[in-house]
Amino acid sequence: QFYFLEVNTRLQVEHGVTELVYNVDIVEWMLNIAANEQCDLSSLENLVPTGHAIQARIYAENPVKNFQPSAGLLTQVVWPENTQHATEQVRIDHWLEAGISISPFFDPMLAKVMVHSSDRVSATQKLDDTLAQSALFGIATNINYVRQILQSEIFKLGKMFTRSLNDVTAYYVGFEVLTAGTMT
Repeated sequence: QFYFLEVNTRLQVEHGVTELVYNVDIVEWMLNIAANEQCDLSSLENLVPTGHAIQARIYAENPVKNFQPSAGLLTQVVWPENTQHATEQVRIDHWLEAGISISPFFDPMLAKVMVHSSDRVSATQKLDDTLAQSALFGIATNINYVRQILQSEIFKLGKMFTRSLNDVTAYYVGFEVLTAGTMT
């Protein structure tokens, strides 16, 4: 007989959502364990999730062009201030700043925008508001596409499946330079 067991010991991209809902720091635990420091994990037995957290991955991809990679120079990076209130929290994990060149030879994930709130409806609205206040100038991203999905009826009803994205038509407000001239 043959048995296969997959052990995935890496930190998952979605760990921030777990950290927000449980008010824990998984990365700190991992670093402490790796450093052979004592970790009292007995408190984990009493963890109780609170509220609702949701995450959007921001990619350097152009949804209007079948999600082709979007390379170029970031000329401006705008994120809202990270906020933490008793009922809401915004967390943006990213490595971006103006002047960074985004290569086409990369993992296209630029940032993870996460929010935590008391329930799904308010968390969804807070994520949409946060994305509305965010902008990455110089390249195309999926920010507006994610906002389209958040505002869709199927998402609001909680009936979203991967195949549901087949019915979402991405739109783009802006212009595209098709042929560069001396002034572009």
